[in-house]
Amino acid sequence: MRIKWIPIIVILALCYSIQSYSQKGIYSPYTRYGFGEMVDQNLGNTMGFGSLSSGIRMNDVINYSNPASYTAQDTNSFVFDVGISANSALQRSTDNQITRRALSFDHLALGFPVFRWWKSSIGIVPLSHVGYNVKNSSSIGNIEQLVNRFEGEGGIRQFYIGNAFDLTNSLSIGFNYFYLFGNTTYKSIATLPEDPYSGLFQKNLNHHIRGSRFQTGLQYQFNLSENNKLNIGLTYDISSNLDLEKSYEVFSYYQYNDSQGVTRQDTIDKIKYDNDSEFQYPRGLAAGFAFQSNRLVLGGDFEYQNWSSVKEFDNLSDSYSARVGLQFTPDPEALRNYLNRVDYRLGAYYEQSYLNLNNQQLKDYGITFGLGLPLRYNRTQFNLALKLGRRGTTKHNLIEENYAMINFNITFYDFWFIERKYR
Repeated sequence: MRIKWIPIIVILALCYSIQSYSQKGIYSPYTRYGFGEMVDQNLGNTMGFGSLSSGIRMNDVINYSNPASYTAQDTNSFVFDVGISANSALQRSTDNQITRRALSFDHLALGFPVFRWWKSSIGIVPLSHVGYNVKNSSSIGNIEQLVNRFEGEGGIRQFYIGNAFDLTNSLSIGFNYFYLFGNTTYKSIATLPEDPYSGLFQKNLNHHIRGSRFQTGLQYQFNLSENNKLNIGLTYDISSNLDLEKSYEVFSYYQYNDSQGVTRQDTIDKIKYDNDSEFQYPRGLAAGFAFQSNRLVLGGDFEYQNWSSVKEFDNLSDSYSARVGLQFTPDPEALRNYLNRVDYRLGAYYEQSYLNLNNQQLKDYGITFGLGLPLRYNRTQFNLALKLGRRGTTKHNLIEENYAMINFNITFYDFWFIERKYR
């Protein structure tokens, strides 16, 4: 690996480490339920064409959603991927609407060979986000107005180690180990804003989740011709036990202005208790295909996950999703016309999400666009992905979200252990 990339990688890693512990954002009121908003388990390269993963095999892409794909990496290559995302959502109910925005560092991932037939990957990726701030009000008789605020923040991340092996020239198998960790905080606050000496009531619920889960994947490649391949992929998420630590606080207090006009708070009563338990991370199954040639990638995926088996959280149902996408590169070997070397990406998705609220399972659907912008004279690439979608509905006392998410990632590609003979 060239020394010139090392300072860049170290700086990005430090930025990511700092941000991963201080990250906050307002995502959606739906993050109040379950694990929060489940994050797309794909990097920016494939996110632009529908977030395909099951059948995708590329030697310069880390596709951790199917660990069998690691064997596609070149024997002497090193791949490092780092990404950032931003999202904006117009959230609309029958009588109100508001725009929310959030920014987050997404992932760090490395791909590298062990032997010609054994490839590995390691990284930190998000699993879910929690971030909401909702307020409503009601009257107490004809005297005062009670204001209720609901706030939440946090999320779950995953550290993963993956290995893949070539069983034959066409068949590969892979395994991912994930260690999940994260904290989420949920607050309910009731106040009487019209009374300067009002009493307040607050409930805090803190979740600390940690534990291991496992995933296995298969890919089989049909050689249709020298440059045309058809890949069939399958992944299975194994049901695993996770630890859940709950810390619950209920307290009341009142606020007042002292002689100098400073607002202060005194606690009247406080109750706190902790509870530790286990719950099962659900099993899941995904299958898909990808046709790949020098200029074209075209494929589709279907995914299922058994969220109804998770009893520790309410309002969960089994989730289903379908995705299609394509990538077109006019001339990957073009020397003079840069635009002919750019990867152009397009995709679409439809999902029955894992949340079931007011007897309505939330639907999430949209389209994706992307660009892969290569650097000159090497295979490092800048990737842009745009996702435009809609989640939920204004019916049944729910909220409709029209959202846009932009993902930017850099895929550094280089070779290790190769001595340069010339400059």
